[in-house]
Amino acid sequence: MANGQASHSAAQSTAGYLYQCRFALLASLKYIYIDSGLEVAVEKFDDVSFEREGTPLELIQTKHHLKKSGDLTDTSVDLWKTLKIWAEFVKKDPSIPRRTRFALITTAQAPIGSAAAHLRSPLVSNRDPVKAEAMLMEAADISKNNAILKAKTAFKSLTPEMRNTLLKNIEIIDGASRISNMENHIENQIQLVAPCGQAALAREQLEGWWWHRICAALQNQKFDTIPISEILLKLDDIRENLRRDALPFDMEEVDPPQEELEAYNEFRFVQQLRLIKISSIRLNYAKRDFYRASTQRAQWARKRLLLDDEVDRFDRNLVEEWEPHYVGMCENLADDVQETDLCDAGRELYRWVETDARFPLRKTESRFLNVGTYHILANDLRVGWHRDYRNLDTDHGGPNG
Repeated sequence: MANGQASHSAAQSTAGYLYQCRFALLASLKYIYIDSGLEVAVEKFDDVSFEREGTPLELIQTKHHLKKSGDLTDTSVDLWKTLKIWAEFVKKDPSIPRRTRFALITTAQAPIGSAAAHLRSPLVSNRDPVKAEAMLMEAADISKNNAILKAKTAFKSLTPEMRNTLLKNIEIIDGASRISNMENHIENQIQLVAPCGQAALAREQLEGWWWHRICAALQNQKFDTIPISEILLKLDDIRENLRRDALPFDMEEVDPPQEELEAYNEFRFVQQLRLIKISSIRLNYAKRDFYRASTQRAQWARKRLLLDDEVDRFDRNLVEEWEPHYVGMCENLADDVQETDLCDAGRELYRWVETDARFPLRKTESRFLNVGTYHILANDLRVGWHRDYRNLDTDHGGPNG
């Protein structure tokens, strides 16, 4: 039982942390065309914060509950812990409430007539911060919960004017979507940015970038912020990649797992390169490009982004571009040529693939796709580098053979 409780506690904590990171992205999207000069941060001033030139303009607390909805009564620990954090913040700088919005985003629901209900947006409730304060103080006076008592102490340490100003700038947004339901909200925010019908794919690419970016920011000891303008630039990049005449390239900087590289050792494209005595460094580059290209092509196929037989036509074009180079190489080699000369000629042909063979798929050229696709073709013995590459053992092509 104890292990089960610990497991649930860890899951709750992890979900809460992921929630605030995901919410930070969602909250940022509303600013991209309103005020792209702001910057967003996680775990700097608050769970999520928006600032300009180091001055916080919006502080957000997020509360996420996995299995139960949570409560937001007048003695809610979530509510009082949040008030404690903000009261201590205001105590250090009394001017903050006059220029900063405080928001509590929670999956819990505020009961009708509760203090939290009186701190909702005036658009959805009869907002009354003065009544909310009176109800909170009354509830704290009768509560025996130590967490609430400590929070009440911090809250009451503020002057009446400071408490009043703070509560006027607090907005509670209850009944918020859980982390698993936030995808739709993010997609709704970027519908106008993404090409028609591709909001889900745009959201996948944006979130893939966002998790990498937020991790980098969190690892920065200076509490790195993320400019809203950077999110806008990424959205512009995604939109450009998702246009009908382009395909999303998201494998360009991905490094394959070591076990994947080792599994290629018996593949024919590797045998081909060993046949012309390529260096081990260039061989590793080839494995990397093979992995990137084959994985990228599989992703496009899985997401049904490919039109008709365009990949087959792309492959055919690469083969036809290779053919004159290969035939020209063979014409310059005598029948009794030494193996050393065959390897030299093969390496020269392969160097053309590494440095010059760049052909577009739709309207986009990509080095890793071109080079990696040539290795896919070499694995099927449709192209080769050594004059006698067709004599390779045809039983060692790997899964692409």
